[in-house]
Amino acid sequence: MLIFLKTILKISFLLLFFSWANNELLACKGILNIHFKNDNLVSAPFFSPDYFFIQEHSDDTIPTKNNDDKVIKTEEEFTIPNRLAGNIFTFQVNSDITYRNFGHFVKNQSRKIFFQAWLLEKELLNLTSETDSLRKIYSSSASEQKEAITVLILKNEQRIISLNQEIPVLYQNAREEEDQYWKSASGNEIVRFQEKIKIINDSIELANHKFREQNKDIYTSTADTLILDNEPPKTPEAKPEISSEIVYKIQIGAYKGKIPDPASKLIKKLSTIRKIENYTDDKGVKVFTTGNLRNYNEALTLQSQVKQEGVKTPVIAAYLKGKRITLSEARKLNNEL
Repeated sequence: MLIFLKTILKISFLLLFFSWANNELLACKGILNIHFKNDNLVSAPFFSPDYFFIQEHSDDTIPTKNNDDKVIKTEEEFTIPNRLAGNIFTFQVNSDITYRNFGHFVKNQSRKIFFQAWLLEKELLNLTSETDSLRKIYSSSASEQKEAITVLILKNEQRIISLNQEIPVLYQNAREEEDQYWKSASGNEIVRFQEKIKIINDSIELANHKFREQNKDIYTSTADTLILDNEPPKTPEAKPEISSEIVYKIQIGAYKGKIPDPASKLIKKLSTIRKIENYTDDKGVKVFTTGNLRNYNEALTLQSQVKQEGVKTPVIAAYLKGKRITLSEARKLNNEL
């Protein structure tokens, strides 16, 4: 029991060290804080790990920080903390309407739903990073430490799976609520809103360009290509809207009849650090998989990790509403081609 407690304390210390080191790396790059305050876009350079440089993220959100802990009140007693209310993100309601901050939501209920999903996505990112650190620690730990690490990894994996299922549903519910309003909006109202978004996008692009110009040495020292002084700022490519019904998994084995002993031992070993699922297809083949991922790039990353863990030929498998489909079909539905 004493050994187990010592192991937990060692792991906690290592995780804190990884977290501190990661923050120090972020701080060294120099970061621009861009957010909204009193309906105006505010930008200022910081060198703090609590701020993130504005760019297009897979999570569609840009965390910022404000020392003012007051709250902004919205309708029906729903409030968003002022330190979070100025965050910039990209949320596509439909082909014509895209939101960039919480103030763009028309309905209070959809704003609340989106905010819940937004917070859960932050939790998901932190859990994923923590779990990746645990796996690195696991591979170099002594055998008596691995049991404790395995417990933590499995706990995180279960929460990650739950979040990956919950977050897309919440985002879709918020999108449908807002889309109902815009379907009945006049053409003039839609045009006015689009013009407003264009001004915001132009302001963000200009702020990014100025920041890069002021910190050119930081970016050119690590870039693969030379950035010329007269090179115009590039407009970020719009992120494709991901279907909430597509799930990618990594197939680690498929067997008809008795599972070979080496494969059985490998699956048992993997199950100590990952959640392993299995099902029998219509041909009687028992398929073993791990992971529940929302986009193809995440699947590629997990495929590489599983291969390092001993699976010789891990396969990316795609599912639509639980039914297996081809990768090309999945990527087309997910706008990933």
